[in-house]
Amino acid sequence: MYSIKITGSLKNLTWSSGHFVPSNVKCRNLHGHDYSLDIILNNLELKDNGMTIDFTIIKAIIKPLIEKMDHKFIVPGINLKKKNNDFYDIYVNNEFKATMKKDEIFVFKYPVGSAEYIAKYFYDEILDGLKKIDNDFNMEIVVHEGPGNIAIYSR
Repeated sequence: MYSIKITGSLKNLTWSSGHFVPSNVKCRNLHGHDYSLDIILNNLELKDNGMTIDFTIIKAIIKPLIEKMDHKFIVPGINLKKKNNDFYDIYVNNEFKATMKKDEIFVFKYPVGSAEYIAKYFYDEILDGLKKIDNDFNMEIVVHEGPGNIAIYSR
């Protein structure tokens, strides 16, 4: 088996975002983190070019995903109520928390903006991009939520 790993903190696969975790007493409050993303890809065989996959291809898939989330507030769609065309109200456990401009929010398709779901989000989105190139790999996504706190998603 051949493996490659991209360490996001060393390759500018980093971003800052706000979020909340409704079920946690402390983390249900609106707060933020500096994140980075690592990716590990495994293939049984190398391609004809002698690589598992070109690093630049992976980074080209990941960077636009990070840009969509960078300096945005990660809010699951279930926690948003549209106020008007430019603003959303944010609710946590059915309690109003804030009003934010539409362009300051990353509408998250998962039920919680936890590091675990963020790792799954990147896995699913990267998988869609990579399947256009190759189907013969397995992948692991590591999301660093600040120093020392990581969430990992793989299948």
